[in-house]
Amino acid sequence: MPEDFVAPELYYAQLARVRQGAGALITSPDGRVVMYDVTYRDYLELPGGAVEEDEPPPVTCLRECREELGVDIEVGRLLVIDHQVDGGEQGNSVMFVYDGGVVEECALHAVPSDEGRGVVFVDPKDLSSVTISRLANRIRHALTARETGGVVETVNGEGR
Repeated sequence: MPEDFVAPELYYAQLARVRQGAGALITSPDGRVVMYDVTYRDYLELPGGAVEEDEPPPVTCLRECREELGVDIEVGRLLVIDHQVDGGEQGNSVMFVYDGGVVEECALHAVPSDEGRGVVFVDPKDLSSVTISRLANRIRHALTARETGGVVETVNGEGR
């Protein structure tokens, strides 16, 4: 073997490992964004959550929306992929936002739980007042991607 050969297990051990999350951009017929009021944060989130071992992100999106909203949504196409470069103890992550479609308010049956207080419909112009800036930006990019038929790649919510 060549001197510079690295055993596969050593090679893979040195590669980056990142958390993944998947959420849905769901809007009401009048254009408000469906957000979830989680108990463990002081800001609103998109419906969605952490990708589990051996689970593709679209499956995560469906599972989490079912848990949080009380309905099965149709997970549409990918709208945004956001590379979160946090450092710190949580490390970096990759967040996927899928098109969750348009729903009537009455179609959601979110029941308050230990994890969440329920659903909030947010006018896109008010995003900055209800969530953190990188998520507000990610949502704005998702709305644009939905309108244009594109996919947006961001870093910490900022376009590349």
